[in-house]
Amino acid sequence: MAEFNIEIVDQVLAACQTNAGEVSDALSRTMNRKISLEVEEGGPVAIDALPPECQGPGLLILLKVEASAALLVLPESSGLLPIWYDNPDPTGESKLSTLGQELGMTLLPDELIALEFETHAVENLAEVISRMGLGPKPGQISLRLTSDEKSTTAPLLWPIANPAAIHADEAANESPTATKPPEGTSQNAQGSNPPPSSRISDFNELPAYSRSLLRISVPVKVTLAHKRMKISDIVELGVGAIIEFDKSCDDALNVEIGDQTVAAGEAVKVGDKFGLRLTEVVMPEERYISLKGCRRVR
Repeated sequence: MAEFNIEIVDQVLAACQTNAGEVSDALSRTMNRKISLEVEEGGPVAIDALPPECQGPGLLILLKVEASAALLVLPESSGLLPIWYDNPDPTGESKLSTLGQELGMTLLPDELIALEFETHAVENLAEVISRMGLGPKPGQISLRLTSDEKSTTAPLLWPIANPAAIHADEAANESPTATKPPEGTSQNAQGSNPPPSSRISDFNELPAYSRSLLRISVPVKVTLAHKRMKISDIVELGVGAIIEFDKSCDDALNVEIGDQTVAAGEAVKVGDKFGLRLTEVVMPEERYISLKGCRRVR
């Protein structure tokens, strides 16, 4: 694997240019506005040379690559971030999580794709970036984001020396009871060592066909209700006719991929659009095939 520093700036630049359309679409869906993206330049970076927009609040998207990480900086002063970004509801959290996942697969070269990501709204971008620090021989790509008359530069920085430092403010504000085991519970019962992670730490650990599968687009269908009707009843339908379904408005809606139900959720309003908040992930149905014994041929 290539060294994760400025030496891969050409590969990162090529990935950003190749996937510019996908990055633009991902940002547009999250920000609920059409955003165009232009990859401007790449080169060395210093924390004290960040754009002026980075001196205020904004959104940090941390893309973890092994022990290090890349960081995309989205300043609030651009006016492109949605007003809810620093206090998202469950729908907003889902949108930010999806954005991080999509950017982790499109902003970096295939051999360095991030399989873990975090999004954080912070009060001072430059201060948090300085706290995390840059690793040896850091590099950056400048992304120009434009929507209507609003425009901003969003730096993509790497490597981040101490990605965990992004949690410092959250840890300071965390309630003491959140980190202590309940009274009367032994440390052994809580487990002194966390269970090992089942995440794949390196995208290259996946076989080539698996990596290609992650980029396949599949149709996702949400079933509101269904009903069987006689053809004679259907031909009598007209404007203003009401079809009654044997389903309550409070019942969960099913999410299907192909003919397989994968999740259930409840309808929500996202701006002026319809959305679905997932409340349950449905495990695939197990199928058993009986194996019949074969006759011996003598």
